Amino acid sequence: MKAVNFASLDPAHQRRNVKGLSNASRQDRAIWEEFNADPNRLAGESEEAAWRLGGLSLEPIEIPSGPSEKDLVRPVRLLQSFFRRTVLASYKCTCAFCGLEFPALLNASHIIPWNASVELRADPRNGLCLCALHDRAFDRNLMSVDARRRIAVSSRLKLKAEVPLHKAAFLELQGREIILPEKFEPYQSSLEHHFGRFRKEG
Repeated sequence: MKAVNFASLDPAHQRRNVKGLSNASRQDRAIWEEFNADPNRLAGESEEAAWRLGGLSLEPIEIPSGPSEKDLVRPVRLLQSFFRRTVLASYKCTCAFCGLEFPALLNASHIIPWNASVELRADPRNGLCLCALHDRAFDRNLMSVDARRRIAVSSRLKLKAEVPLHKAAFLELQGREIILPEKFEPYQSSLEHHFGRFRKEG
């Protein structure tokens, strides 16, 4: 019931004329506005609560032995699991480019990279659900999304097309509309930013 209350406040649903329940309370509206105002902070609180409840675990890291042994300090992306869960749920575990529905092969791809914007790190509207292959191509600016929400394929990928996978995964997707999520539609500004980098690299 609570999720349907939030649906009535979601602009993505409103554009689709999906109204949800009309009895959203002031508290529902306050929660919705708080999340939209600072998704990073709420994502962090969500992750912390999940840790306290024992819902998340990290596999132990084994440092290799031998003369080349050294201690490593690596940053852990605390908001990444929240971002992944939210983006994949929004796209109903479907690749926005090819339609693959297999969660183990899907990634939550940042449109504006993690390192480029602290504010957008946990914001699901800065994400696309992409299969591993298209995630890598998107990350390397070999694929992008134009202003009409259509897939753009780099000329670098058009140089060779000898194998069927290459044609099906890249060339045949050129100009196809992306699959949009049920909620948290990607920011147009983020897509434009990525497409600008894509065009520079050819």
